[in-house]
Amino acid sequence: MAIFIHSFGFNRQALNHLQLGSCLVLRNQKHNLRNQVRFGFLALVFLWLPFSNIAQTLTGNIIDDATNQPLPFVNVFISNTTKGTQTDVKGNFTLRVQTSGYVKVVASMVGFKSFEQEVVLRPDETRRFSIRLQPDARFLAEVKVAGKRDKQWKRLYKDFQREFLGRTKNTRNCEIKDPYFIDLNRKKQVLHATSSRPFEIHNKSLGYDIEYQLEQFNATTTTYEFSGKLLYREMTAKNDAQQKEWELARNDAYRGSIYHFLRAVAHKKSQSEGFRIYLDTDTTTQRISRNRYFRNNRLLEINPDTLAYTDVALQRVILPNRKYEIHYLHRRDPQSWYFDLNREVTWLTIKGAAFAFSYDGIPENSYQIETGGSMSKKRIADLLPNDYQPNDSLSSTLLEQAGLIPHFQKQEKFLLQLSQSHFALGDTLRYQVEVIDATSHQLIPQTIVYLAIRNENNVVWQQPLWIENGRLSGHWVVPDSLQGGTYQLIAYNNWARHFDERFWGRTSFQVIDASVSSAQNDSTNLAFFPESGHLIAELPNRVGVRSFTKSGAPVAVDGWVLNATNDTLMAFKTNAQGYGNFFIMPPSTQPLRAKLSNGNEVSLPAIRPKGYVINVDVLRDTATVIIKIYNNLSAQEWKPMRLLIHLRGQIVYEAIATPKGNLTTARIAKEDLEGTGVMQVTLLDALNNPIASRAFYHSSDDDDDASFHSQLFESELSACYLPTTTNPARTLDALLLTHEVRPYSSSDATVLEYESGLTLRGIIKQPNGRPVANSPVIGLIQSDSTALHFQASTDAEGNFASTPMLFFGETNITIQAQNDKIKNASIALDTRWTPIVPQWFWHPVQHLSSSKRDSLVQVSRQRHAVPTTTQAPNVSKDFRRPYLKADSTLVIDKSDHAFPLLRLLGEFHGQIKPKTDGVYWIEKGEKVSTRKAFLSIDGLPTSWESLQALSGQEIDAIDIIRHFQASNEPTTEGMLNVILKPNSRFWTEQNLKRFKANGLIK
Repeated sequence: MAIFIHSFGFNRQALNHLQLGSCLVLRNQKHNLRNQVRFGFLALVFLWLPFSNIAQTLTGNIIDDATNQPLPFVNVFISNTTKGTQTDVKGNFTLRVQTSGYVKVVASMVGFKSFEQEVVLRPDETRRFSIRLQPDARFLAEVKVAGKRDKQWKRLYKDFQREFLGRTKNTRNCEIKDPYFIDLNRKKQVLHATSSRPFEIHNKSLGYDIEYQLEQFNATTTTYEFSGKLLYREMTAKNDAQQKEWELARNDAYRGSIYHFLRAVAHKKSQSEGFRIYLDTDTTTQRISRNRYFRNNRLLEINPDTLAYTDVALQRVILPNRKYEIHYLHRRDPQSWYFDLNREVTWLTIKGAAFAFSYDGIPENSYQIETGGSMSKKRIADLLPNDYQPNDSLSSTLLEQAGLIPHFQKQEKFLLQLSQSHFALGDTLRYQVEVIDATSHQLIPQTIVYLAIRNENNVVWQQPLWIENGRLSGHWVVPDSLQGGTYQLIAYNNWARHFDERFWGRTSFQVIDASVSSAQNDSTNLAFFPESGHLIAELPNRVGVRSFTKSGAPVAVDGWVLNATNDTLMAFKTNAQGYGNFFIMPPSTQPLRAKLSNGNEVSLPAIRPKGYVINVDVLRDTATVIIKIYNNLSAQEWKPMRLLIHLRGQIVYEAIATPKGNLTTARIAKEDLEGTGVMQVTLLDALNNPIASRAFYHSSDDDDDASFHSQLFESELSACYLPTTTNPARTLDALLLTHEVRPYSSSDATVLEYESGLTLRGIIKQPNGRPVANSPVIGLIQSDSTALHFQASTDAEGNFASTPMLFFGETNITIQAQNDKIKNASIALDTRWTPIVPQWFWHPVQHLSSSKRDSLVQVSRQRHAVPTTTQAPNVSKDFRRPYLKADSTLVIDKSDHAFPLLRLLGEFHGQIKPKTDGVYWIEKGEKVSTRKAFLSIDGLPTSWESLQALSGQEIDAIDIIRHFQASNEPTTEGMLNVILKPNSRFWTEQNLKRFKANGLIK
């Protein structure tokens, strides 16, 4: 009996679990950072002899309980294995197995209730059974309705098939025979399935026929569970090549699985088998907390081979109670759990005192473990029988083929929304930033995002943001002095710098003043986009045309395509939305140009002499995607190619395309393409190099959230703005033909780290200009909500950098070079934070009517005429006083300049008492307190010795604050703060400098 319980998020990225042993329970529940999966087995104590070649024998007879007649052809098998037989005509059976320990013996036959019994097999033992099978009344009722399956059943079966078989590449060659015996219904959003007779599953990917007796199946949009009994039978291969293919596929399914891991630990080979295991050092929480940057996690690498211990008497291995993170280094994972580590990652939590499993990796009680991640993704189409033994001579397949396009890299999308697209001077621009995973479209929980506003020539504003829960709203006031024109709001983070800058968050807006020209006076930009990416000579090429003004407004144009000898090859035009397309068959590689009706000329892309052209048609047939692949190669040049369709980097269709002529046609049913969004057809050569590509939009009827999202569509394209239209299908196709589509393949992105805070960078030099090399540096960051310290060191050039830190709003930063040999060091700090200046790329902007333009011009003129002196001055907080109000303040005048500090403190008679080791408070009744005051100069901590060195000539004022608790100073009470004069050289001589800066916005 196998029981599976599974759950996953809205993007259908399932975290499943493998079948382990005779009985299996899987649970998956959604949590903050990742899904957790629980699964368990019936509590069995295994007494395995893993290397024994001594056979055990099961023998007996089976009769009909109603008639007392022997039953021939009854299946008798060890559940979840390939070990099985049938009874003869007299109802007798004999089954020899090389398995010892607890096993589950099952006897099943159509029309009868199954028999099952758990037994313990000992070496060289013969166990006899006398079995009576009872008739199953449900069978007759099921037979009567089996042939009556309507459209509703077929829709439910499609959902059942997807959840039951899974969604990996092995599912494509795994099918259920005679599914009409499965009863399906949906009640209260829960899909239920049952079957009183076993059904066959043909898994051509792994080479197994599986007899599965389904007992229950329940699935919602977020969870599923099913239970049943399995008997594996190996298929007979057609030839040696197919047998080899199955062996490779089985080996690939085994590698990195929970079976593989537990067996490797049992035989003390986990590291040599490619596993790396880490312990979560945070013991305060039930679950493993995961930072998206692996190196930021508090994890300790261990060797489980030495951590696990063997119970020789019971032939088992035991792992202690821990929270483990398991990395399998030999394969990548489509989920891409970390930004800096694209490998298979699994989280394993052991509940209870310890976890025991056999030498063959079969757990005794899987209720004791909770797992999530890569090991938990496989369902029926990927499961192997418990008695599978891997072939160690076969290497694990590196995962470029296992669900991802080649060289996939994890990305993020930055979705920007503006309150409007046109502004007058002085208007408030309100924005919303949303950061999502580019593949799953799930919100990113925490990240630093840089915002920039620029025109074609300059950046006018940059600011880092701290975004919690994926979204942040803010505003920016358009300065009255800003020059009118087209501007862009750009959003990115440090990780996005690994990828094409055109696909960062980018939206255009216009600032309207009297200098901004109208759309009628704007120049026209015309661009041509071959459907496959390149023009190929002597092949039918579909070419997209995009016509917009320089400022970003669409414009309709018409013109002609001319060759080098000024012959007209064809005419073309674009519509009012700025889009059009035409077919052309270039006769040669001579350059082509377009001549517009207004006399302007634009060159077409260069023409290649040989190659492939992809033509994708999704409009002609509502049920089929038609892909035509043209080539102008000779028969000797035809080579097998990979045809992939991927949705945001994850493969949804794959086939081998071998040309047998100059045209190859593929027809793919849309119902076989799972998911909603921009899908990309990619043709690859034998080395996974792209030959041609084309994108189309697909909406899956099975998607739980299939509603169209314009921002998600625009984020897949470069410089795209989706207009309102009455024919969305044709508009989307036109946009996909006339824009660059986001690439999901890239080289390894490991150069730029994913930032967890702002990094302070600066340079320290001696008074003579030489760098202060290899010197310790300390820093203090103070704002309304933050007090942080850091330590760093200068390099040979005097540069230093802090660790990443989070601080917000107006901030005071203090830097000190700790070098006793140098005084009056020069300290410079870069407080711009932004790592780069984003480039300017053309981007469309919404249309603006003439009346609205004139109105904005008038508003800008009125605001520009208002004198700037009427604006209230910006009052900055004095960070020398990190408190709201002092209880007492002594202002130092000229008459006090000659007095030392101790003499000045005498003015606070009755409030404080200076002693040799510090300043103490005086309680009521002239009693001196046992607690000292916290001492500071300009709000910075100092020692009593340094304080006594000051005189009245350097001091502006002295504050005492009775109720103040300094951070990290639990032994002090209150504060004594000395405020220095602005021209004091005290801090300069101490190699210390203070800066004002703006931190993150949140």
